[in-house]
Amino acid sequence: MNRPQQFSETARLHKVIIGRWEGYRRVEAYVERVNMDQQNKLPTAAELQPEFEAFRAALEAEGVTVLQPDYIGKFVYDQLTPRDIAVTIGHQVVLCNMIKKSRRYEVAGIFPHLLALEGEEPNILIPPRHDMLLEGGDILIDKGYVFVGLSQRTNQAGFDYLHETFGHQFELVPMHCKSLEEGENVLHLDCTFNPVGKQHALIYPPGLRSIPEVIRDRYEWIEVTAEEQAALATNVLSVDEKTVISRAHPACRRVNSLMRSIGLRVIEVPFDGAPSTGGSFRCCSLPLVRR
Repeated sequence: MNRPQQFSETARLHKVIIGRWEGYRRVEAYVERVNMDQQNKLPTAAELQPEFEAFRAALEAEGVTVLQPDYIGKFVYDQLTPRDIAVTIGHQVVLCNMIKKSRRYEVAGIFPHLLALEGEEPNILIPPRHDMLLEGGDILIDKGYVFVGLSQRTNQAGFDYLHETFGHQFELVPMHCKSLEEGENVLHLDCTFNPVGKQHALIYPPGLRSIPEVIRDRYEWIEVTAEEQAALATNVLSVDEKTVISRAHPACRRVNSLMRSIGLRVIEVPFDGAPSTGGSFRCCSLPLVRR
């Protein structure tokens, strides 16, 4: 069970890399603000530790094998959100081209876990050009589709690479995320759209310029408000079709209740440090194996 595999956002999670709190902001001289949320007060490693340990414990209680990146060095101050640096599509892992320089080295921390993966080669892919910008928070795999957010971090060249590489296996669907200049600040697609359960999706419609027909036809929506989106209520992590991990936070309470009303088991975990930097449970996890 060590072959990379992901064909659905809600398939049973077997192996995942979660963020590393150790070493966070160890050397302040290298800290780079990488999104608007980080204009606010950044958390400390001491504040992050109990939250990431609780996240790990919740996953392990569900039988998930949990890995963490190796510490790279002082020039990479933030290894909290491994979702952005790579993505598992089908039986391959794509290493992403990051737009922020301080994040381009993060992938070194997950190399040992990637090298241990088995299966047909090549199972690790690298986009051939630096202008092909991709971040994993913009890429969702579900129901035979790969939804790709064209956003502040993923561009058309990145989409074209995914289409050329996976178009024979999946239908690629572009989804244009609104920027700050358009009245919203959707950093990644998973901040405004995220499949849950068998046929539902958490969605913040104002965060998208338009909504593809497949989203209207294939999913039953649980719409979130602007306040809930800002609290990253969409950014849950599915353990399987019946279980999600979500924030124990007042602004997420209604969405958690709505997910329970459709039969999902919602595991609420206190998680405030990482969201204050712009990412919640989906951002802070990189699934390697879902079956």
